[in-house]
Amino acid sequence: MSHFYNHPAGSAVYPEPMTEISPAPKRPPILFLLFTAFLFSMGLSLVFPVLPFVVAKYVPNIHQQATVIGWLAAIYAFLTFFSSPVLGTLSDAYGRRPILMLSLLGSAIGYVIFGIGGSLFMLFLGRGIDGLTAGGLSTLFGYVADTTPEEERGKVFGQIGATIGAGFIIGPAIGGLLSHLGLSAPFYAAAAVSALNLLWGYFILPESLPASRRTKHFDASHLNPLTQLRGALELPIVRRLVTVSVLFILPFSLMQVVLTLMARDSLHWGPGQVSTVFMVVGVCDIVAQGLLLPILLKRFGDRRVSQLGLSMGIVGMTLLALVPVTASAPLLYLGVILFASGEGIFNATLASLLSASAPDEAQGRVQGGAQGVQSLAQVAGPLAGSTLYSRLGGTPTFAAGAVVVVLALAVLTCSRTPDTAQHAEAAD
Repeated sequence: MSHFYNHPAGSAVYPEPMTEISPAPKRPPILFLLFTAFLFSMGLSLVFPVLPFVVAKYVPNIHQQATVIGWLAAIYAFLTFFSSPVLGTLSDAYGRRPILMLSLLGSAIGYVIFGIGGSLFMLFLGRGIDGLTAGGLSTLFGYVADTTPEEERGKVFGQIGATIGAGFIIGPAIGGLLSHLGLSAPFYAAAAVSALNLLWGYFILPESLPASRRTKHFDASHLNPLTQLRGALELPIVRRLVTVSVLFILPFSLMQVVLTLMARDSLHWGPGQVSTVFMVVGVCDIVAQGLLLPILLKRFGDRRVSQLGLSMGIVGMTLLALVPVTASAPLLYLGVILFASGEGIFNATLASLLSASAPDEAQGRVQGGAQGVQSLAQVAGPLAGSTLYSRLGGTPTFAAGAVVVVLALAVLTCSRTPDTAQHAEAAD
């Protein structure tokens, strides 16, 4: 590509290595990448059923438990905001493989500490370590970008997204079963699968980024996450795509918090009924990204498919805004199906559009910077959503979410983004 990043003055220029450590694989080791993505999502979701009970051991006041759980989620997202762009940049300089290994190791350590517990400090320490090394997913996307032709990236990203959806379905079920062995059992299980994946990757995963394509300018200033965010957002098209992503993640993270409250208050549902909604979300991810997305990409290309995903999100949010008025369970399910399917389609195509918009030597930086900003949005979304719901109720809250997705669609429509379908046609 013709775009290149400017590097800070005084950056050290590393000489070209005499030999390359390993050539980039012609095709990504897709089984490992899919299993890694599955473990990232399953390891996160299998703790959902037991998290309130773990927190209750250290916070007897029931009115404070929700606040502590919220802060545990926020600290993870907040630290991911700082760590993702740094880890993405490190992967541009030193390769994808060591950063993926570091991320898996950090997850294993974090889950073990959380499982040991003993105090609130230990719980926050475990989540903090996991958040500080949570750049694995952005590095995984960088690995795909290194090893996959542009016209095929959307399909691979869709497969990864479908696998993440499967992890979110299976995770809570496994966590609930393991909780019969003790409240710490799900966390130890998450640590074990992360450690096993680390060992698997150590022996079978080749490096995807040859030394000749790595960032040559690297010094201590690159470890400043704000510097990396500026670098990642340096290209105007990347800034617009990340803006679109944030505008969509805000209502999505809002929905994750408010949906349970609305189902309880408007439909008088209990935890068992609410859990079926989140299972529907996972199924929609699998169907939308694993089955529907490849067909849509082949016919329409990344840009138009991403617009379709946002449009489905708008309709889904609007239907959810009507649930408190109608007290209709089918309307809630329909809204969730449309929004979750649109979210799955949009996220996969966004990753592909970002990879097509960034130079080869900065794929990790751009993907990491995008994930960092998205993590910050995942801190703000639940806080804003719970505040709106407590003050205004469900209909205004979801209506506001729909308006934000409309803004996201407007920004994307007005942006000149590359379309891999066009690239593929040009190549033919």
